[in-house]
Amino acid sequence: MTHSGLVWACPSPGGPAGTRRSSWLSLILLGAAWATATTTAIANDTVTSAQEALPLPDTAEIYLVDQDDVELRIGSVQFFDPQDAEGSTSHAVSVELDAEDLTDHFLSMRPFRCLEDPKEWYCHLPYPYDIDARVTNDDLTDLSYQLLFIRKKAGEFGIDAWNGLYYVLERQSTGEILGYVSEGDLNVLAEPPKPGSRPIDLGEFITDGTEDRRFPALIIRP
Repeated sequence: MTHSGLVWACPSPGGPAGTRRSSWLSLILLGAAWATATTTAIANDTVTSAQEALPLPDTAEIYLVDQDDVELRIGSVQFFDPQDAEGSTSHAVSVELDAEDLTDHFLSMRPFRCLEDPKEWYCHLPYPYDIDARVTNDDLTDLSYQLLFIRKKAGEFGIDAWNGLYYVLERQSTGEILGYVSEGDLNVLAEPPKPGSRPIDLGEFITDGTEDRRFPALIIRP
């Protein structure tokens, strides 16, 4: 496949380690097909009504979950300023990525923070435009927009927005927020979108093969 897109240069990598292990994710990952298993798990456990859900916490911790079910804490999220929103409650949301494993790099005249690894880097892509940054139990899109990443191989010279990573987040009946990664082209962010729009088209993203990514899942819990 050929493409043209944004390419950012990176220095050579190192490699951090994860922090703790979660047994529940092993059960989810043992499906015959990743997409089928994850879709079924989310469908069975996702809260579909704000009235059925636990309130969003004031603060929660963000963990990336690797292929061995090891959780790596990368930061925290705050939910504040609750407001009524068409039968549900919306909250302003703010993410802070403060993990020591995130290393600073200046790539293509802009800062990035990356999780280095001998095989695959994960570099956080801050959403570059104004966004409402409000969520409800049923719509966590603006939180997903604050947790965009781009992957790259350790030996590659640059980083390419074609290799974008997007975590589709869903609130669980336990109160946790669970997301599985989709892959797609984030070059759509190279130009400013229409005000108030969400320019990332998940219909252009794929889940096939995402079980091979360094962090196939993300979980947020108090």
